[in-house]
Amino acid sequence: MIRSSALPKLIIGFALSLAAFGTASAEEKSWKFDVVNKGISPVIEFRTQEEGEWSENWIDKRIEAGDQVELDFETDEGKCTVRTQIRFDDGSYFDADVDYCKANLLEIYTDKLLWKAAE
Repeated sequence: MIRSSALPKLIIGFALSLAAFGTASAEEKSWKFDVVNKGISPVIEFRTQEEGEWSENWIDKRIEAGDQVELDFETDEGKCTVRTQIRFDDGSYFDADVDYCKANLLEIYTDKLLWKAAE
């Protein structure tokens, strides 16, 4: 049984816990998006460009034709439009601009990348 004198401390502790949880949830916000390979060759590299330099490869395993994966910037800060490079296992590649503030689905074709915003 909780004593009435302990009740205010319990309520304050609970409120502080909720506030801390709310802050943690806000910090987890990031640009997440799905990538679908609609081409005929497996995708072996997915890179983004920042200040003229290409990032490391985002994918560990190749994305087979027809497969879908989720990728995450792990942030929601920075420039929305980011140059993105796709490389296939046959050696072909291309790059395109993607607005990651709006995109939630990227469709990779043999020679182009289409992005779609959330509806």
